[in-house]
Amino acid sequence: MMRTTLLAMFVLVSAAVRAEEPKPAEAAAPAAKTGEATPAAPEAKPAAADAKAPAKTAESRPYVDAAVTFLKGLTHTSRPGEEGDMAWEAARANAAQAVTLKVAGKDLQLDLAAKKSDARLVRFQKVSTMREGATVKGVTLESVEMKIGEDAHSGKGTLRMEEKDGKWLVTALEVE
Repeated sequence: MMRTTLLAMFVLVSAAVRAEEPKPAEAAAPAAKTGEATPAAPEAKPAAADAKAPAKTAESRPYVDAAVTFLKGLTHTSRPGEEGDMAWEAARANAAQAVTLKVAGKDLQLDLAAKKSDARLVRFQKVSTMREGATVKGVTLESVEMKIGEDAHSGKGTLRMEEKDGKWLVTALEVE
C-alpha cells in the first residue's frame, strides 16, 4: 500500500515538473530578443497555423453542427413562451421541408412549421458521422431518449441529412 502511494506521488510530481519546464520555443524567445530577429519570424508562423487548426476542424464538420442544433432545438421545444418558440425556429432552420420521424418502427408526426410533434426528444448522446463510402449521409446517436405521450422510449438513433445549397438539412430521425 505504501509503495503504491509513493509511486502515485512520484508520477504526479514528475508530471507537474515536466509541465513547468520551458518548451524549446519559449527558450528560443529570449535568444531572439538579444539581437537575432530572424528566428522569431519563423516561430510566429507555426503558432498562427496552430491557431487556425481548431477553427478548420470545426468548419470541416458543418453537418454535425447542424445536427446538434436541430436536436437541441427539438429537445427544448417543450419549453413555454419565447424559449420554446426559439427552439422550434432553431429546429426548423436546420431541417428540410418535411422531416420524417420513426420511433420503434412507428411513423410519427413531426410538423415543424405548425410546431407540433407526437413525440418529444428528451435527451441524446454521442454523435458520430454516418457515411456511405466517402459521402456523408448524416449522423448516428448512440443513445436517444424520446417521450411518446406518457411512454418513454430509448435506443440508438439515426439522423439522415442532405446538403442543399451548401447547408446541411435534417430529413429524417429514426430511433430503434
